[in-house]
Amino acid sequence: MKTRLGDLWEKVRNSFWAIPVLMVAFATGLSFAAVAIDRSIEGSDVEGKFGIYSGGGDGARALLQAIAGSMISVAGVVFSITIATLSLASSQFGPRIIRSFIRDPWNQVVLGTFVATFIYSLLVLRTVRTDETVFVPYVSVTVAILLAFASIGILIFFIHHLSTMLIAPNVIASVAGDLRGGDREGNTRPARAARG
Repeated sequence: MKTRLGDLWEKVRNSFWAIPVLMVAFATGLSFAAVAIDRSIEGSDVEGKFGIYSGGGDGARALLQAIAGSMISVAGVVFSITIATLSLASSQFGPRIIRSFIRDPWNQVVLGTFVATFIYSLLVLRTVRTDETVFVPYVSVTVAILLAFASIGILIFFIHHLSTMLIAPNVIASVAGDLRGGDREGNTRPARAARG
């Protein structure tokens, strides 16, 4: 039983989707919670107070569309460039650098942040009403703006993180650590191979 759980944990750890899926689930729950807060305080004139969004429904819709569109575009461009960079690096340092990139939790957090912000903005966008029943989710839009700022910070961090990750001594140290530790996918540890 422990071996199966260990193998499952190793598969999850080696996947690039685990942390982003959790972050998307959190963003989905956050969107429903924020909209519920907006519905509970509807009519209490909170817009503009405490830094909360104070625009109208059309402005909220445009803002959420801009955040959603930019997040998915940034995620696509950043990771396309990253894969191209890793392909070039793997031709010099070997294919294990790609595995190190996939296993790095910070890279998963970066992707998760972009996708979670995109999903959050879309889910809040569907609640904005500008027809006869006007509903503007002021708190939810404010959270979307904060997530957009956080995503910008994460983008800057990711560029720095990837740059330092691809420096030759760091690549060699990462691959050496990976080789020392072995893995659960059929590769044996170097020491065990030497004894055998």
